[in-house]
Amino acid sequence: MQMSNPLAAVCILLEVGALPSRRGGFTCNDPALSFPHVGDTFSISLVAAVTVIVPFIVLWAVETSLFREDEYSLKKSRLCTSAKTAALIYKDFIYGAVFNLIILEVIKCVVGSPRPTFFDLCEPDKAKTCVGSEFVSSYQCTSKKYSRYLQIDSIRSFPSGHSSLSMYCGLFLAWYLQRRAFSWHSRSVLAVPLLQGVCVCYAAVCSLSRVSDHRHHWWDVLVGGSMGALTALYTVLVLCKNFSQPAVVSTSDIKTAMEQPQPDTKLLPNRVLMP
Repeated sequence: MQMSNPLAAVCILLEVGALPSRRGGFTCNDPALSFPHVGDTFSISLVAAVTVIVPFIVLWAVETSLFREDEYSLKKSRLCTSAKTAALIYKDFIYGAVFNLIILEVIKCVVGSPRPTFFDLCEPDKAKTCVGSEFVSSYQCTSKKYSRYLQIDSIRSFPSGHSSLSMYCGLFLAWYLQRRAFSWHSRSVLAVPLLQGVCVCYAAVCSLSRVSDHRHHWWDVLVGGSMGALTALYTVLVLCKNFSQPAVVSTSDIKTAMEQPQPDTKLLPNRVLMP
């Protein structure tokens, strides 16, 4: 996690244009780059907030519900203990998100692919003089309608960061809920699939909105979403060990288990250690 701090700083510098990156060329009068800029259905600040805040709330709520409390336990200790358990999983989640973001920013800056709204955001000087299907590799943005950040961002279409982060967050939470919260014998048997559906729908709608808003080409979204799914797979299976740890048990469970004869035990999937 300490290694990710300077790498995250490099990503921020790349994102704001403080570090040099490649500027891809364009074909004169290309209709695929001529869409007007209408903004984002899901802003980057919203996606960032969902990625950072929502997972910890879900993790904490689930781990709190799995905590086995006895008559001597205090509510404060229950919340603190479950928060520590959630924080361990959340740390791996954030590590995977930073890892995903690093790869995204590097690819964006190396490829330098123009967005569908490139002509509107950048207004390249050579676009006014080029003719036919001439390819232009050297140009300067002259737009006065949009900020310098948006002009720099106009050549960072591939791959889609929104799609990658939303897919990573949605699939991670859906997988976590399946492994840690779902049980046919629990009262949450209907609530968990509903929450999983919300997670998957968020990932899908956020990704598709990037095409409908003309902020990305469809292949940008496809590759970005695939990167998010692969990163979620790596985080769940490698970093989180497929959420295989048992839920926190209370002191009364341990005492009862010590007093009773010890038959063969087994770990119930995603739940607690029972005799």
